[in-house]
Amino acid sequence: MMQGDANNVDAYGAWIEAALEPIREPMAQLSEQFAAAFCDALSSAAHTAEIIGRLGPSEFSQLQRRQAQHLIALLDPALTGPEHLAQAEHVGRAHALVGVDILWVIEAFSLYQQHIHQLLGPLLPASEQREHVMRVVSRRILLDLAGQVSSLRRIEVETALALSQIDQHVLGAANLADLIRGVLAAIGGLDGDVCGFFARADAYGQLQIEASFGVAADRYHQAMEAGLIPKISIDPEAPAGQGPGGRAWRSGQIVATDAWALEAGPVPWRSIGSQLGFRSSAAVPLLDASGRSIALLSLYSAWPGYFSTLRLSSFLQHVQLVLGHGIEQRNHASVIPLREQQGYRQLLERQRVVMAYQPIISLRDGRLLKLEALARLQGDDGELIAPLRFLPAFGHAELLQLLELGLRQACADCRELERQGLRTHIAINFPAQGLGDPRYEAVLFKVLDACGLGVDRLQLEVLETQDGDSQTELRQSFVQRLREQGIRFAQDDLGSGHSSLLRMDQYAFDEVKIDQGLVRGALRKPQRALEFIVYLVRLAHAFDTAVTVEGLENLGMIEAAAILGADQGQGYGIARPMPAAEVMAWQRSYRYPVDPQTPRTALGAMAGYLLWDMQMAALADRPALADPVQGARNIVEQFVAANQLADSPLGRVLAARVGRSPRGAEADAFNPVTRLAVIEQLTECWLDEIGH
Repeated sequence: MMQGDANNVDAYGAWIEAALEPIREPMAQLSEQFAAAFCDALSSAAHTAEIIGRLGPSEFSQLQRRQAQHLIALLDPALTGPEHLAQAEHVGRAHALVGVDILWVIEAFSLYQQHIHQLLGPLLPASEQREHVMRVVSRRILLDLAGQVSSLRRIEVETALALSQIDQHVLGAANLADLIRGVLAAIGGLDGDVCGFFARADAYGQLQIEASFGVAADRYHQAMEAGLIPKISIDPEAPAGQGPGGRAWRSGQIVATDAWALEAGPVPWRSIGSQLGFRSSAAVPLLDASGRSIALLSLYSAWPGYFSTLRLSSFLQHVQLVLGHGIEQRNHASVIPLREQQGYRQLLERQRVVMAYQPIISLRDGRLLKLEALARLQGDDGELIAPLRFLPAFGHAELLQLLELGLRQACADCRELERQGLRTHIAINFPAQGLGDPRYEAVLFKVLDACGLGVDRLQLEVLETQDGDSQTELRQSFVQRLREQGIRFAQDDLGSGHSSLLRMDQYAFDEVKIDQGLVRGALRKPQRALEFIVYLVRLAHAFDTAVTVEGLENLGMIEAAAILGADQGQGYGIARPMPAAEVMAWQRSYRYPVDPQTPRTALGAMAGYLLWDMQMAALADRPALADPVQGARNIVEQFVAANQLADSPLGRVLAARVGRSPRGAEADAFNPVTRLAVIEQLTECWLDEIGH
């Protein structure tokens, strides 16, 4: 509004400069008197009194000085349109950030004009010149108002844009790290010198800051780590738990502090926060569907009352709603303190990636089929850091870099093993968010071409693929295209949830890996774990998909997986992850200890018994077909005989039940009472074997 000649001809220029020059010096002398009267008027007005009340004495004095300076600049005879626009927008920005509404600005300008005219009256005698000066001043006041309103609207548009960006991150972020980084970047882009933290509670109930933005927040966090101020606490008994963060976490309500300098009582963080320029803050608890706090967003601004403005209040309520939902969907990620996360990312940037290899064998004959390449980060002290610790700290960019570094090393190690006489395949973890991403495809073929490894030697193990969104078809096409070029795909989490079963039908996987959490269940509830495994094996085989069982930590688990029909196995009972240099020695010395027909462990015997029991149940109405499988019950008797357990509770159960059956041993073994007793005794034997 100030830039066109038609608008500015009566407010700026040589003729206007000459008209205003006589009042320049007198108005400069009266500027402080004007500012004091104007600020007193604002303090008594209903709309602005609350905002003025958030200022400390020094801040109020500073406001008066700025008003005086603005008046002098407004009436400067040499003022130009562009200079005025910049000044007006600067003042409008300040008004917006402390919560002055556009309507309040208009009302204040009416008061502003009234005060200026009262000052000008005695300085100018009644004349045509006086009327002209009054019109010029009024015009400049109007243009000042227009510039301030323009600034207010710009900030409103920026806020709406930030909300849109946050919504996009909540909908599209593939992992928690990317979600938090994206949201914090959007909030950090708001005008208002905003900085802050994202925190979650660890396993001990302590809030851990996992992400921050803004230099002031970094320094504030350093002060926490150094013990200069207490860490944010959710404990109501702790002094730090009485702060905004603790109150917000416990109440589930946003807690805004409008003026740090005016907070009552001893506040341990006030001094350092004030030194860093914090004038106001907001603690935003992020809630799950039940209303329980699962994370905390702590925000700080250099402007008093910033988070209590109507604009920011609405903004924070929206953020609380959508971000809470986004966090709940991704809240499985481990809590990793910020400094630790930064350390992991620095190690990756320095390419401190070391690959370990875990053999995957055939459960039919024990042959080595492939090596799973597992990434580790190597600390400066030589410690190898497992993925469980560092992966939650990585977002999309870090995961792509990790894949490239890990695949490059795995390919080189695979070629070296081949040079030594062992030709094998490599399996490597592939981030789910890489499905459909051309950058990942480019990295895969760039590394394979560079190292000379055939695509048919590589298997990508995909964990936690995303379903039910617009990208599903893109991901399916990506998997199919790479499979057609020779790369194999494995689903790495079968049985970990309902969605993992659906993905068997949605994606053309060559192999599925039964989640090791199910296998570990054999240590507590062996029957339940084995029944899960056998049904998942049958389901996968119905899809013509090979099955690998992970987490085979001992002979019993290996036997059970083999007897239940799984194709491949891996776990500590076969081999721990090892450097590439140790693979040849392991391969030469490993002897497969399993004969599915004669199990050496109670868990293997239980697997055989359950499998036979299922076959008998399926053929119950067709006895003529049952004969070929009836001898399978002998697997338990063979276990009893091989381990000299005839006089054990298990042996006595078998002997007593067989002797009582008028229809024969096989019919009695299928009796529910016998079935329950046999399984109970096999469970006892198994728990004795593993020392539970």
